Amino acid sequence: MKDNVNQRLKERLLEILSVSIVTMLFIYTNAKMGNHLSIGIITIIVGIAGFIVYLKEWVSNRVVKGAFFSLSLLSIMAFFLADIWFYRYYATPMNSYLWMQKSNLNGLGESIFSMMEIKDALFLLVGIPIAESFVKKKYPLKHMALIPALLFLMVAGLKPVKNIFIDKVDITRRYEANTFLRNWGPIGHHVLDTYAYFADSGRHVMSADDKKAVSDYFNKKTKPFHDLSGSLKGKNLILIQVESLQAFPLFQKSAGQEVTPFMNELAKEGLYFPHVYPQTVFGNSSDGELITNTGVYPLKQGATFFRFPYNDFPGLAKELKKSDYQSFAFHGDEEDFWNRQHAYPSLGFSEYYSIEDMQQDEIISMGLGDRSFFNQSYKILKDKQDPYYAFFVTLTSHVPFSLPKERITLKPEAGKEESYLTKYFEAMHYTDSAIGEFVKKLEDAGKLKDSVIVLYGDHDGLFLKDKPTVEAYYGRKISDDEWMAKYMPIPVIMYQQDMEGKTIDKVAGQVDILPTLYDLFGIKSSTYFGESMLNGKEGRALILKGDYGSQMKINAEGKVEEFSPKDQREIDLSDQVIITDYFKQSGD
Repeated sequence: MKDNVNQRLKERLLEILSVSIVTMLFIYTNAKMGNHLSIGIITIIVGIAGFIVYLKEWVSNRVVKGAFFSLSLLSIMAFFLADIWFYRYYATPMNSYLWMQKSNLNGLGESIFSMMEIKDALFLLVGIPIAESFVKKKYPLKHMALIPALLFLMVAGLKPVKNIFIDKVDITRRYEANTFLRNWGPIGHHVLDTYAYFADSGRHVMSADDKKAVSDYFNKKTKPFHDLSGSLKGKNLILIQVESLQAFPLFQKSAGQEVTPFMNELAKEGLYFPHVYPQTVFGNSSDGELITNTGVYPLKQGATFFRFPYNDFPGLAKELKKSDYQSFAFHGDEEDFWNRQHAYPSLGFSEYYSIEDMQQDEIISMGLGDRSFFNQSYKILKDKQDPYYAFFVTLTSHVPFSLPKERITLKPEAGKEESYLTKYFEAMHYTDSAIGEFVKKLEDAGKLKDSVIVLYGDHDGLFLKDKPTVEAYYGRKISDDEWMAKYMPIPVIMYQQDMEGKTIDKVAGQVDILPTLYDLFGIKSSTYFGESMLNGKEGRALILKGDYGSQMKINAEGKVEEFSPKDQREIDLSDQVIITDYFKQSGD
């Protein structure tokens, strides 16, 4: 009798230990994703943890039970570990649309490993005692596990039941990227995100009111007129999207050496916009390409290039084609990265040159090094007939900014050789040099006088989470307001040899780049969101996700505001334009 009591006590203790360990793992995930615990999140975590532990009792064979449920548990743990790594880089949790982007994992090994920490290994190791309990522990009757399992599920359901039936809240409504995570924790996020994915799948039909709202929005666009309007008409356009380029490295020095000497020269001699804010969301670099080439905001959920690659997008290449321009796109990665091989033709590019079309003689990190990329791209471009539009996407300055030693030419500050910021500067210095050599080739061939060079950053390279690293480098504290004003913006530079250099300190967003180019090239189309940065009006930038994982507006003074109803309507209309393939349906 005593032995039976001791045995049951051991079983209960092992059971409590197993639930406690699973609970702590989920709490660890929640904490590492920067989320606060609440009563509701705790009930969900405890409920799911209890159900996972008790679920094994429905398998009678001890070996099958141990193998199957140990594998299942470790898979769950690995999934949430991936959640942590993803959040460390993007400041937002994984979502269901990412499964459409699994091809992007190719070549990202170094970037993924850079997000790992040694203590993360414990995340998987603590699963061993649970796996052991799965093998050893068994009940005389399987249905005895039903009551505690149901009790735990009831606990997990307390918060949603209260929200739905008492508070009358639509729990599936997502206001910004981290809504589900903040309200429901990582487990609840994935449940609701999966539901939202299937509920939102397929092409939607735009209502008559929304069609009229979009049409009215475009028709109300007023075209600015000033000394530069139409001044670049007929010139070749060379648009370069620079990976992870932010504005603060420009005019920055390391051990007395300029980090970006060539871009500095262009900025002084061309139009320089130092306060443009990145507006990319889940599409990262591809969102930058979408915004700049089409003048629409990226989707609030998922990457547009994966969800709707065959849309009839308006934009730069198609408008320039009306003036007999040829359009070419160049990138040093695989052609299917971010699904570009399908999306680029939809943007109007007639030819797309990727790493598969080039000699792979300088592989750095994810793909072809920028120096080799521009050298080979020039050989392709030099034989093209004027006028043309050439779009370049660089690659070498991608996280984790790990240049081979023989490629490093920037001197580090003494004592800061291993700083993450030093590595960022080294990568930018290399890319700056590669672009400089490319432009020099154009000049030597007599092509530069007939060309416009436009440079901009695709998205942040250093995020708010990296602020302690930047503070350590400069040896001082940086306020959130200073970070927002100085370290978050990307630069935009527009250079043509006959231009007079001018710095324009206007707050703007990436969505304003295309209308500015339309202004300079004399393009009449008004089917875009945003405004020309040369229109003389006050600027602003709508941030759909950003460093803080939430929507916000940067006003003309560079201060943070909440979206107004008009701002939200603009973002919603842009989403509808993409989801409904508005331009194909309307014939605009």
